[in-house]
Amino acid sequence: MARPDYYGNPAGLTEEIETVRALYDAFERRDVDAMLAAISDDCELFLEGTARLAGRSEPYRGHAGLREYLADVERLWEELVLHATDYRAVPGSVIVMGHITGRREGLDVRRASVWTWKVTAGRATSVKAADLGDMA
Repeated sequence: MARPDYYGNPAGLTEEIETVRALYDAFERRDVDAMLAAISDDCELFLEGTARLAGRSEPYRGHAGLREYLADVERLWEELVLHATDYRAVPGSVIVMGHITGRREGLDVRRASVWTWKVTAGRATSVKAADLGDMA
């Protein structure tokens, strides 16, 4: 059965979802400039999986933090793909459900994930990733 157009977005918020989709697309291309254009200067990136692997306990912050995160991804992952499959929006926030696939230290990784984005004036101001565990 097809979902209605308003499914997951009862308020019809398209700008917030477009901003977040653009970030996933830019990440897939590893297009730093496009990612920087879509986040605020003081954005907080709570990307715990990679941060933990990097030995970080604090979020990545701002444009410099995004660059640090991408450097950590490059250094720690042989491959990392974000599969954002379901977007839900309420004013100021976008919840994205999906999973990650990757390769690290020669082992394949597949984990369920949820990302919670805060978006203001067309730019992301924060993201928190929740690792939901291994996928069968």
